[in-house]
Amino acid sequence: MEYIGILIFFLIALFVGFAFAFLNDLLGPKAKESMEDYPYECGVPLYDVEARGTFKQGYYLLGLLLILFDIEVAFLFPWAVVFKEIGLYGLIEALLFIFILALGLIYAWRKGALKWQM
Repeated sequence: MEYIGILIFFLIALFVGFAFAFLNDLLGPKAKESMEDYPYECGVPLYDVEARGTFKQGYYLLGLLLILFDIEVAFLFPWAVVFKEIGLYGLIEALLFIFILALGLIYAWRKGALKWQM
């Protein structure tokens, strides 16, 4: 009895979805467009040659590095909140974590992942 609200919400959502699909079939256009079945990626049709561009590999590598260090910061926030409770052990673990990520940054730097003019 306590889940009756969720059941009613689900039934209403299901009804609205089917009603809109039915109205689309009833009121929508009947003629098929010539390019309707043509594959596309991210809204850019394949037949548009000028829409395709090439990206440097450096953008991809920089994006990966940004994600890596954003995750590092996301892990360090909870550590900073409970710093007093975890004591010296937590400090050593956090420093080890930062050291490993710094090694990754040094590796990427030496490999040239941060160079823009190649």
